[in-house]
Amino acid sequence: MRKDLLNKVLFWGVVFIPLFSFTTDWYIMMVDTTDWSGVYGTSIALDSVGIPHIAYCRYNGPGLMYASFNSEDSTWILESVFDSAGVKAPRIAGIYSSLAFDSKGYPHISYFSSGLGYAWKDNLGWHTTQPYPGAWISGTSLVLDKYDYPHIGYSVDWTYTTALVFHTYQDESNWHTEVVDTIFTGSPRNVTMAVDKENHIHISYGDLRPGHSGLPGRGIMYGVRDEAGEWELEKMIDTLDAVFTCFERNPCLALDSLDHPCIAYESWDTLVIKGKLKYATKLDGSWNVNIVDTLRAGGLYLSLDALCGPHIIYKTEREPYWLSYAWQSDGVWYTEKVCWVGGGSGGFHYPGLIIDDNGYAHISCNYMGSHYNTKYATGYPEMGIEIRTDEFDEELLMVYPSVSISQIEVEIEYVLEKEDNVSVCIYNIMGQKVTELVNERKQLGKYKNYWKTESVGSGIYFCCLVLDGKLIVVRKIEILK
Repeated sequence: MRKDLLNKVLFWGVVFIPLFSFTTDWYIMMVDTTDWSGVYGTSIALDSVGIPHIAYCRYNGPGLMYASFNSEDSTWILESVFDSAGVKAPRIAGIYSSLAFDSKGYPHISYFSSGLGYAWKDNLGWHTTQPYPGAWISGTSLVLDKYDYPHIGYSVDWTYTTALVFHTYQDESNWHTEVVDTIFTGSPRNVTMAVDKENHIHISYGDLRPGHSGLPGRGIMYGVRDEAGEWELEKMIDTLDAVFTCFERNPCLALDSLDHPCIAYESWDTLVIKGKLKYATKLDGSWNVNIVDTLRAGGLYLSLDALCGPHIIYKTEREPYWLSYAWQSDGVWYTEKVCWVGGGSGGFHYPGLIIDDNGYAHISCNYMGSHYNTKYATGYPEMGIEIRTDEFDEELLMVYPSVSISQIEVEIEYVLEKEDNVSVCIYNIMGQKVTELVNERKQLGKYKNYWKTESVGSGIYFCCLVLDGKLIVVRKIEILK
């Protein structure tokens, strides 16, 4: 996983310079500063041109929200999808959301609202329905099959001691709901689903100890639905730890390019009171398990990159409670911190993660500031990032101020050591060209240009100096309005 500083890729019809090849920072934006936004999980997806979109809940109303990144001014456009006013338990309508895009580019969202809620958007706007009413549901996971029909996995506490794992799906006739399995009440409720190339639905969920009796449950469960609509279920075998001292929970499922199941999960050792983050893949009929992190993982989400390399976002359950990121390269796991999320075990809920075609991570999460807020982070792992020392001269390109508060322009100064073809451009955080300040051949010397910022919003921008077609240096500019 190495990125050359000079590497450029075509993105949205412009030359996109991989910004995170020049720095090890994660770039983090606030999506929604409303108190208690993003509580009980967020979900993120990229549309057909790579723009991120996030589904989440505003806990105190109006319920289910949908955020789209506006690449023109680096802001987020917020839409109310489902207004929970007048609904039973209105504050929590829209939690446990899961977001997916159909083949036409329209978003679909599953969520909780006094039962299972489902929203979709078309050329007429947003529509909502309730495929399964009544019960408290948890951990929705939405996938769309090859016909764009939705399949949703979730669990419901059914009795004092048991819960049911459900699969609700739509076909050409109607909505249908079927029971996948019976698990123990108190099991972590996240259920994740995936669809393979043959249009078969895969599922994973946790089954812990029954009630307070201390008897072991089955741990991580995995299943596939066959052509006849029957579920073939099995326990994921953890070969690294003893069965009676450890239990597994919080699974997240993804399928690789050959439709092999890959599961990230937490293993909790009851003897030493310590958790581990693990990753398992099933090859040739057996499970291969390895340890990702020796710290207990809170909410977690797994995504595979274009080469099927695994990436995991999770919260380390130890002060100071960081949102952490793990990825594997050449069989070795690497981890790094993204941002502080705070708030102890109750201060953070399940994040979202997706890896784009260029290997960059897009993350949605909430964190405990003054209250919960929704955030977006994007970046590339630190490992193997190359920083050239020969031409990476800070004196070649300078910006004043690098953090601009209310100023209408930013001064950009650059130095040419010889006659050269010069390009000075401003890019936003999504890699789109905002403006081109210079594109001409110039003599050696020192030059100044001014970027007028009236037409852009607050956010992170990058000034790039290109000489004779070769990227020389990048400077980050933060605009605060």
